[in-house]
Amino acid sequence: MDSKSFLKKFATCIVAGLTSSALWLSIGNSGMIPWLPPILIFSFVGISMLSTLIFPFIWQLRENKQKINSEKVFGFFYSVIRYSIAFNLCRFGWAKLFDLQFVVPQDVAKQPINQLSGEWLTWYYFGHSSTFGVIIAFFQIIGAYLLLFRKTLLLVATILFAFMLNLTLINIFYQMNLGALIQSVIITSGILFLILLDYERLVTFFLEKNQIFLL
Repeated sequence: MDSKSFLKKFATCIVAGLTSSALWLSIGNSGMIPWLPPILIFSFVGISMLSTLIFPFIWQLRENKQKINSEKVFGFFYSVIRYSIAFNLCRFGWAKLFDLQFVVPQDVAKQPINQLSGEWLTWYYFGHSSTFGVIIAFFQIIGAYLLLFRKTLLLVATILFAFMLNLTLINIFYQMNLGALIQSVIITSGILFLILLDYERLVTFFLEKNQIFLL
């Protein structure tokens, strides 16, 4: 897509706003920063989304007047998307290592299986094997780390997209809570957007396979 395209600017800003908002909500929901009240988290989210809705119009106007370096602006938002997804994935990975996910309360676990919700059944199933949970956690943490490097971004994003798409489908069809569903949809969409922005390298990956790690 042409770098001067308003659609590309708008899509980049929106995805950056969504992924950064998802990260803020994830941090707020986890209680990682006790002194950060929910009202402040939602304020950050609101400001982030409002800014990314307005900025593309300002960006296009200033570009038409040749008063802005669009490549640097694209680079900034591109980094926001990458780092937001990476930190969010990493947080979910560490949550699994510290037994904050895939854990079912005893009073729930003692209920007949046909009385459990899809969410509790899913957590009980995945939590049955602690080793499997650790593997998923390391997959998320290492994948998040490799997203930060340009040379490994496309390959890792392609793998993570398949992983996150599967997770999103589980969240949908097993009636996981709305927060988990929204997080997975935003992260999956953000990863897909990163792949599409690198479509030329994606074509190289599938057709030539010899220049995938070139800058």
